[in-house]
Order: sequence, then structure tokens, then C-alpha cells
Amino acid sequence: MNCPNCRTENPEGARYCHQCGSSLFQRCSNCQAELLAGARFCMHCGQPASAGTATDSARLTRLAAAAPAPLAQKLRAAADLVGERRVVTILFADVVGSTTLAEKLDPETWMAVMNGAFDRIIPAIYRYEGTIAQLVGDGLWAFFGAPVAHEDDPIRAVRAALELLSAARLYAHQMHQEYGIDFSMRACLHTGPVVIGTVGDDLTYEYTAMGGAANLAARLKFAARPMTVLISEETHRFVHPLFEAEDLGYLEVKGRSGPVRVFQVLSVKTEPGQLRGLTGLQSPMVGRDAELSALLQLCEAVRAGLGRAVLVVGEPGLGKTRLVTEWKQAVGRTLAGNPETHWAQGHGLSYGQGQAYHLLIQLLRSLLGLPDTTDEHEDRVTLHALTQELFGEDAAEVYAYLGHLLMLQLEDDALDRVLSFDAQALQTQYLAAVRKLLQALAERHPLVLVLEDLHWADPSSIELFVRLLPLVSTAPVLLCIVTRPERDAPGWKLVTAAREAMGSSLTEFSLSALSDRDSRQLLANLLEIEELPEEMRGLILAKAEGNPFFVEEVIRMLIDRGAIVRRNSGWTAAAAIESIEIPDNLQGLLMARIDRLPEEARQTLRVASVIGRQFPVKVLEYVLGKGQRR
Repeated sequence: MNCPNCRTENPEGARYCHQCGSSLFQRCSNCQAELLAGARFCMHCGQPASAGTATDSARLTRLAAAAPAPLAQKLRAAADLVGERRVVTILFADVVGSTTLAEKLDPETWMAVMNGAFDRIIPAIYRYEGTIAQLVGDGLWAFFGAPVAHEDDPIRAVRAALELLSAARLYAHQMHQEYGIDFSMRACLHTGPVVIGTVGDDLTYEYTAMGGAANLAARLKFAARPMTVLISEETHRFVHPLFEAEDLGYLEVKGRSGPVRVFQVLSVKTEPGQLRGLTGLQSPMVGRDAELSALLQLCEAVRAGLGRAVLVVGEPGLGKTRLVTEWKQAVGRTLAGNPETHWAQGHGLSYGQGQAYHLLIQLLRSLLGLPDTTDEHEDRVTLHALTQELFGEDAAEVYAYLGHLLMLQLEDDALDRVLSFDAQALQTQYLAAVRKLLQALAERHPLVLVLEDLHWADPSSIELFVRLLPLVSTAPVLLCIVTRPERDAPGWKLVTAAREAMGSSLTEFSLSALSDRDSRQLLANLLEIEELPEEMRGLILAKAEGNPFFVEEVIRMLIDRGAIVRRNSGWTAAAAIESIEIPDNLQGLLMARIDRLPEEARQTLRVASVIGRQFPVKVLEYVLGKGQRR
């Protein structure tokens, strides 16, 4: 067996290395079972072996220190998470056939190759605010969901994996040219629970895997081909609306009681599906008739030549997107065969606040009819044709600045135009080009511009949208702003500006929770039954508290667990339930919002959650040590 410290081969039965004296056996930090030499995981509980070489530790410290400043700040703020259980998506990435490759190079060169590989893939992980949990030899584990949580961590993890392999492909070409080796990597993902330990000053942290979650992510590699992304069924159910994936069937994994279903991620879907909602279960929109009617009336005003703006504000899950979808469909039915209105939507991305102009680019692509999956040549041809059609002899200038904003490869005169300006002057040219485009399109047909998830918008887009507000007042444009009530987000600046600039031309809707009657109607519509036991119905409604998304997710969880089953043409309760825990799809959303609270507020929330759902304030004060004992 090889020594885990110096890699010297030792005879069978040796307890200590004859070269350096290190113990050839270690104990699991979780269950204290004896670990085999070189083991990465405990075969009894799945906990990653804490031991790595000094090289691994130094590399991990260096990579953790490279975390972008905003992410590093969030990691330091998570220092009080010790002992918290979190559901995370674990990304395991390693080098294929590293032992064989290492034998072809001297140790110093191989170390440089590995350092270069990790340096190139880490930016993809940090771009989506994943964190490096462990690094051993040629393998790296990254967590999405802890210590920093987001409501879409599985999606972030898959996007990071795809981008990571794109970087690895470029690096593989370089390694083949320099050293003649066939370098390749693979990425495997699984979603499961871990317990977070201490976050150190160097931004590394401890953790305990539960149910062998980290072990499973690593073991998927035995089914993963080079330069591919493999995900478990637990991850697939969170991300399947957004990614094309091939079902590879079931895989036997050591340490698991049964086979594991795995999928190979192929690409991002050309037409993404809905992340929310229950497959096969539908309900008419409930409780938003007044808002829908008002939105349709605003469209009539814009078709009459007036400029208008509307603000839709609501907490997560209250149906903002569903309202906009129903509105768009109703407008389409009204204008069937007579398309008088040009509709365009831009969506904020949860990981997009650091990506300049990402919301504006999304809106422009929608205006131009360019899906995210079109290639650059198609984008250039479409933009060139439209600007020529709209602006004639003046098309070149508009084409150059819109093309640069859309990150297209420019040539000749177009390239010379954009290179002649600094960043500040270029922003002014962007603004002028976008204003000309909107004015020209509005002269043809009234425009409906929808900015969804404004709470995730980047500051650079917001700056331009604020400066475009006067156009909304003077042209037949309806600007719809859809956001959460997050007043500290960069996007809220546009809300404030719209209120000041638009006056009575701005309509505001603040969506509230559904009434008990509407919630019951939604539940009945989804399950198509009225005979659901009142006890179960009451538990679902109590947990959801009038939030349509929560209603759907609680139902999804009960179906997954067999508490509600389909029989014949309807649904029926198959088992009694005494309580309902928070579904996995909601945990990320709630954890992300809790993590944004100040440390004192988070501690108060933890204590309150232990006391119970309802309690006198004096009890909380007493437990926190703020009250006086009597």
C-alpha cells in the first residue's frame, strides 16, 4: 500500500510508512472508523477523508483565496453556520486517467499542469458563487448551497459544470501542444444534505456529508465519459426544464442500498420549460382577475398612442410570472390575426448582477427575436437586416453600438466606431442606439417591454433604463416592471425613478397572498378532487399560507412520497400525514433569504424556530438572554 503522505509503497500489513514514519491508517472524522490508506471517503458513513497531502492543502488555500470579493464577504458572513444542515448540490470534477498522465511527466511539470487546470476551471465555479469544499489529488469538490445559499443552486451548479468543461477543452488543446498528452476532465453532480462546520479565516471550511452525498457525487465518475457532465436523479429533478439531458439508466454505486439513476447533461435547452408548476397538473389562474383586467386596459391605452408604465411587486411565489404569462396570452388572443403590439421580455438572472448589461441584452435579444441558442453569425445577420430596414443610410452607427452591446464580433467600420470611445462615452452611445431602436419600433407598432425579476438586475442596465424613462412618456410604449420588494437591490432604483418620472401614468400592483377561499380553489383545481381529507387539506394550506408556489411544491412533495396518488382519473389520499416539512425546492429559496439577514437576526430566527411556530415575545427574550428571570 502507498503512504498517504509521501506515496512510498509499503509491504502488506505495514501500519506505518518505512520511509517517513506516517501512519498508514487514519480514522474518519465523523464516525471514527478506520480508513484505508489513500481513501477519499469513509466506507461506513461517506464522510470525505480529511487527509490530503500538503500540496492539496496549499492548493485549496490558494484557490479559496482567489474567491471574488463579494463571494468572500458572503463566506465570512456565514461564520455562524456551524452545525447547520443544508441541502447542497455537490459538483465533483477530476482529471481522467491522471495516474497515467502523471507518469509521462516529471513531478514538477505535472504539478504545474494540475495547478493550471484548477486555475482555469475555478472561475466557472466562482461565477455562480459555488465554494470549494475539498481538494484531493486530481479531484475537486465544490458546494452550491452552502455556506452561501441561493434559491437556484442546482441550476447554478450545472451551468458551472458546463462552463468548467468548456475551459477544460481549451486547456486540453494547450496541453496537447505543449506536452503531447491527452488531457481531459469530467464533472459529476448530486444534490443531498451536508452539515457545515467552521469557516476559516482563509475561507476554507469543514463539513460532514450525510447519507454519503459527497461520496456519491465522486463515484458517478465511473459512468462519466471524458469531457461530459453527469448528474444524479436528485439533481435532475431540479434542473430538467432548462437542460437537455440523456437518461443513462441506473448505476450500481458502492455504499448505496439501491441503484442510482443518472443523466448526462447535453446542453442548455433552446426553449426552456417552466421551473415552477406541476407537470401534468394545471389550474386556471386564481385570485388575480382584477390585476389581469387592469393590465389589458393598459394595453388598450398604449394602442391608442399613450405611454404607460406598470409596476408589479410581490414576494417570491405569489404569482408575478404567472400573471405576466396570462396577460401575454390574453393579449395574443385579442390580437389573433392582427398583431398590432410588439412584445419583448428581459429576465434578470440570480447570478447576473455582476454581468454588465445582462438585463438590457436579454431585452434586446427578445426585441430582435434572437434566442440564446442562436450562433453569432445568425445574430449579426438579423441585427444587420433590421437596422438596414429601420434606419437606411444611418444603419451603420446603430448596428455598431447594438452589436457591441450584444458582444458580437465587429469588423471594419463598425469596429473602428466602438474602439474610438472610452467606457463612459461608449455607454452614451449604447443609450442613443437603444433609444433609436425603440423609437423606430414604436412608430411601427406599440411596444410592451417587460422587465422580469428586476431584483436581480445589474446596475449598468438599470442606469440605462432610468435614462430611457422619458421615452415611455412620449411614445406608445408600455413598460412593465416585475420585482420583489427588495429595496436594497440595484433594480429598485428604476422603481423609484419610475414613480418620480411617470406620475399618474404609472400603475402599481402589490400582490398579496391568496385568500383561504382562493387557496382552496387552487388546491381543488390542481388535484381535480374535492374529497381530499380535510385534515390533509388543512395541513397543505397551513404550510403554504396563501402562496401559490408553496401550494404546488407541498403537493409535489406529497405526490413524490406517495401520500397522494393518482387513481383512475383523479387523485386520492393514500396515507395519513401528521406534519409536512419544507419541500426541497423551497429550502434554497428560504435559506437564501435568511442568509441575507444580519447575523443577530439570523440567530434570533434560529432560536425562534426551535421554540415553535407561535409563542409570546417574552419567551423569545428569555431564551435569548434578554429577559429577566423571575
